[in-house]
Amino acid sequence: MTFESWKSDFLSRAAAYGVSPAILTEVSPYLTTTQKSAQADMVQPEALKTLPHYIDLTVSTARIAEGQAALQKHAEIFDQIEADYQVDRHVVAAIWGLESNYGSIRGDVPVISALATLAAQGRRAAMFEAQLLAAFEIVTRGIKSPDQMLGSWAGAMGHTQFMPKSYIDFAVSARNGRPDIWAEDPADALVSTAHFLVCHGWKPDVPWGRAVQLPEPADLHMLRHLPPRSQGGWARLGVHFMDDDQRTYDSKLILPGGVNSLSFVVSENFNALLGYNNAQSYAIALGHLSDRLQGAPALHFPAGGDARGLTQAEMKFIQSRLTTLGFDTIGADGFAGPNTEIAIEAYQAAQHLPVDGFAGLSLLKRLQST
Repeated sequence: MTFESWKSDFLSRAAAYGVSPAILTEVSPYLTTTQKSAQADMVQPEALKTLPHYIDLTVSTARIAEGQAALQKHAEIFDQIEADYQVDRHVVAAIWGLESNYGSIRGDVPVISALATLAAQGRRAAMFEAQLLAAFEIVTRGIKSPDQMLGSWAGAMGHTQFMPKSYIDFAVSARNGRPDIWAEDPADALVSTAHFLVCHGWKPDVPWGRAVQLPEPADLHMLRHLPPRSQGGWARLGVHFMDDDQRTYDSKLILPGGVNSLSFVVSENFNALLGYNNAQSYAIALGHLSDRLQGAPALHFPAGGDARGLTQAEMKFIQSRLTTLGFDTIGADGFAGPNTEIAIEAYQAAQHLPVDGFAGLSLLKRLQST
């Protein structure tokens, strides 16, 4: 389907959803393609970098220092956030830091054009079309005109990069007015972010997660698929915690970089962070930045992990090869999702390999030689 065909079809469906003819006329000129969005969707750093490299990129010394300064400068609004929402200020500040470098990089791409480009590409059409309808709602309510709605290549806006639907569903005002996440004053954006986390299940005084050391040998498949359990429950299985935090909460084990990288146990709050960006590397970086803003030490990754991440073409090869070998990934789009993970696990078990479900260089090389 060409972009123009998609546009015509989408405008017809938007009218059927109840978008008024006047609004459709207003937004139609902004339903254009933007190459920046089309290209960026294929090279997202969370997907293509290893976890250590992504952490180095996102949790830099400069970002930590700027975040600590921002926490001091905006202490009053962070006090309000902790009082009203019971969300740790360092977590909200970390989101602000990762999303816009504390407001300094909020994006200059026309949001409606970005969303239209991504919807027309088809990989996540339903999601981006829903975001477009939410953007139309922002215009309908008179909150922003199409030319004022600027943001990232993916259509996210403001200090903490809310997607249009997140604005409609979760934006709140710090001072009982209309939420303005675009203003120079970050108050509404920061309060809205805390509200977003609460609505996604945030629990007060629970860490996002912690690095752990696994027993040797370890049944990785069993450990990764266990339901959440307490620190004591993990300790009884031989899992060693690398700090002395004694808070009581349940957590689940993840191996985001495979068996040769760091292992983590993560709480319900990790899932709330995934609501912001559904990539484990992003949520780990965000949680780690929040820890570093409080003076915690840097993560230390073991030697022996992958030197680089996989390209989309390499991931497509893995998916296609696994399917050919009888481990169906249910499609080969170059993006590792749950179906690909299940197929990898089955292949690793059949080959008597550590079952970490991770698509990395060692798996690639093994499949290339078969």
